[in-house]
Amino acid sequence: MLYHVSRQSGLKILKPAVSTHKKPYVYAIQNMVTGLLFGVKKDDFDFIISGDEKGCPIVYECYPDAFVLAYKDKSCSVYELAEEGFMRGMTGWSLELVCEKEVVVQNEIVVPDLYGRLLKEEEHGNIVIHRYVQDMEYKARIARHITDRLLRFDIDLSHCMEQDTRFRDYYGELVKALGSVTDGHLLL
Repeated sequence: MLYHVSRQSGLKILKPAVSTHKKPYVYAIQNMVTGLLFGVKKDDFDFIISGDEKGCPIVYECYPDAFVLAYKDKSCSVYELAEEGFMRGMTGWSLELVCEKEVVVQNEIVVPDLYGRLLKEEEHGNIVIHRYVQDMEYKARIARHITDRLLRFDIDLSHCMEQDTRFRDYYGELVKALGSVTDGHLLL
């Protein structure tokens, strides 16, 4: 059984949609708790999401209170899917599976309190959530991640702080420094 999690309820068929991978896919995951992390609008500038060797999701907040801000007072639907037609290794994230065709929903589970559910999963050891801390090792991890995403996603460093308050509020100095390093003036 695979899982697709969405903010939209009542779906009977999942249709491929274009996302960051620039190809139309239906996305799914084997671990439902990991899937729950995708039940809200968020992206790589909010969290680092990975998994341990047993498949337990590990989350790092990229800024203070990101977890509460993203998940509190939110609900979602978990869609159970058959594994047929799904492929692994197409997106660069080993936990993610994709299908290029429409997928029929087998069952829908409504999660009315996503934040509460994730906290219960944390209590049971089914997810590890690292809250943002004022620690240089932690902040270095986040800085490397954010720098990678700014470059990988070709973010417009000269305008991103006007377009997304996260870049101004949490990553402003990093964006300015990266813009200075990548403007070409350091090359011979």
